[in-house]
Amino acid sequence: MLGQMKRQLENSRCFRQGMEKDLEECAEARWLAKPVLDSRALPLDSDNVRLQGPGVMSLEKKHTISGKGSIRLDVPTDGCRRHPSNRAFSVTTMMRLLPGENLERFNRISLWIYVDSPAIANNFMELSIHNQGKHIMPLPGRFEGTHTLGIPHGEWQHIVWEFPYVYRDFVTGISLAIHAHRTPVPAPQGITVYVDNMCLEQVEADHYKGFDLRAGAIAYCHSGYRPEAVKQAYAQSGSGMFYLRNSSGEVTFQGNCVPQANGLRQMDFSPVKAEGWYTLEVDGKKSRPFRIGRDAYIPAAWKTLNFFFSERCGFDVPGIHTECHMDVMSVHPDGRRLPVCGGA
Repeated sequence: MLGQMKRQLENSRCFRQGMEKDLEECAEARWLAKPVLDSRALPLDSDNVRLQGPGVMSLEKKHTISGKGSIRLDVPTDGCRRHPSNRAFSVTTMMRLLPGENLERFNRISLWIYVDSPAIANNFMELSIHNQGKHIMPLPGRFEGTHTLGIPHGEWQHIVWEFPYVYRDFVTGISLAIHAHRTPVPAPQGITVYVDNMCLEQVEADHYKGFDLRAGAIAYCHSGYRPEAVKQAYAQSGSGMFYLRNSSGEVTFQGNCVPQANGLRQMDFSPVKAEGWYTLEVDGKKSRPFRIGRDAYIPAAWKTLNFFFSERCGFDVPGIHTECHMDVMSVHPDGRRLPVCGGA
């Protein structure tokens, strides 16, 4: 595990660029692996798709992931007024129209997106559900009803968005908003976006509300525990024993699950101080390996620094975003204006 972190750091050249994603450990991998319990295709054609903003929409037969064709959007990145924040110059929106339907039967949308943008490594987009029922979505001035995306250049991306918490009793459309950025000269001033295989799905939604856990989950510190620290984990059920196994699979500690509020069961293995890799088992459920050791928090520290680096404003973060928020100023009462975008 620590070896993998070392490779990620070496490949990023210690944050000359962002660390590579660990696709096996991310939530996206878990979402894509979920069984689909029910689905409904949303065909994309000129009868049910509308384009808002600059650009040209057409039907594409050759570049498709489904084999049935895709929607092609040619989006200009020049000719638009430069925004002082150095972010998007314009927004082009593809709207898949719906006739005011109740979509509460479904809790996820799935679609595929391909972007041809040789000079832009990461393309910012927003996927939104438009509800005109009891509650309006997207909520004006807020983020409810919208899912933000970062789509890289040159490969089909399978996008899934679970929305059990989004109001959808009278849905009039599902939109994909493309935030166009100026491409560097002499690169072509425009990007091409292909959208294919859009469908609504029903899955077992992630647990997102309350203090109880989803079925089969164990809550523990994924970074690990220092030898002298309190070491506790929780499961939603477990009336008997829990077991701590070392990297060889041997049981090194066992204890009783202690009932807590909200049906939780606490597992305390604080007496274990030997450094190494361990897994927890309770009621047939098993955690991923975690560290007990003085170096347990090092990966969390590096990942935190990687996040700060990726979010850095006023600086071209390779593969993430260009210089941004250049217009953010601190104004002193005596009239001085100091840039606080960072990046210098």
